[in-house]
Amino acid sequence: MNTRRAYVDLIYNGTAATAEISGFVTDISYTDPASGEADSLDITLQDRDRRWTGAWIPVAGDTLAATIRALNCQYSGDNRILPCGFFIVDSFSFSGWPVSGSISAISTPLDSSFTTTQRTKTWENVTIKEIGTEIAGHAGIALAWDVEGDPFTIKSVEQSEQTDCEFYMNLCNTYGLAMKVYAQKIVVYDREAYKKKGAAAVLSPSSMKSWSWQQDQAGTYTGGEFTYTSPATEKEIKVTVGKGSRILKQSGKADSKADAERKIKAAVAKANHGKTKLSATIVGNASLVASQCVQVVGLGKLSGKYYIDTITHNVSGSGGYTMDLEMSLVEE
Repeated sequence: MNTRRAYVDLIYNGTAATAEISGFVTDISYTDPASGEADSLDITLQDRDRRWTGAWIPVAGDTLAATIRALNCQYSGDNRILPCGFFIVDSFSFSGWPVSGSISAISTPLDSSFTTTQRTKTWENVTIKEIGTEIAGHAGIALAWDVEGDPFTIKSVEQSEQTDCEFYMNLCNTYGLAMKVYAQKIVVYDREAYKKKGAAAVLSPSSMKSWSWQQDQAGTYTGGEFTYTSPATEKEIKVTVGKGSRILKQSGKADSKADAERKIKAAVAKANHGKTKLSATIVGNASLVASQCVQVVGLGKLSGKYYIDTITHNVSGSGGYTMDLEMSLVEE
């Protein structure tokens, strides 16, 4: 039987580099968060012949594209591919003796203004999708929109001395949408809708090298209440969702009762997500990505359907492949 192993195809500054640098790489880690932060790629390497501290020394802004290729995953010939996306080198370091180094890269656009330039703008009579399309255009990338239903119009929202990344991520969060940058795209999707999808894989105790489980009721809610002043009548209006003794109370600006309801539903869902968490290290599976769900079995009352918040893929220079999963129980 062919041995299970994995390697990472690398394209450095637009040039295929796997064969040339594979002998120097000791480990590669790709971290894939479902939302809220950039994907990252970390490479550790040995530099006994001083190439990396010499002619090959990295430069901030170098580009990397990576693809994990996992061979003979479940059986001989079961080969899987995971495109990790496009990255910009943002830090690197070296130490000795022996000489070793690390290169870190993140999935931000080539146009750094997306995360560095603060803007002030009032957006009026616009949808979240339309805002995302314009912001993606500023950054020279595309918007990937995966939200069901017709987009609703926001009468007015202020971007006040915020970067496009910060503003748009906060806006998506306000309305219960998840956002991340992947493969030169701003990706927006509905996390609660994704949690309703079927499980992409089954995790049993035999597939876990280690695991830990935690539940915390603090900061969770059975419902919510949003108070706002009507733009038309200037009267105070309260919108309530859910019921019970643990009510999340918020106040702020809303265009209408429907708008207030969207905001408080999103706030309650965000607060309740992650009440029950499971962390696990498993044998690498290049078919899993963050934002998918898995079915955990064999752990008694800890079993259930879990949403993947973050995956870190760890590929060693010798071909070993493991994954660290951070997951949240899907409350059904």
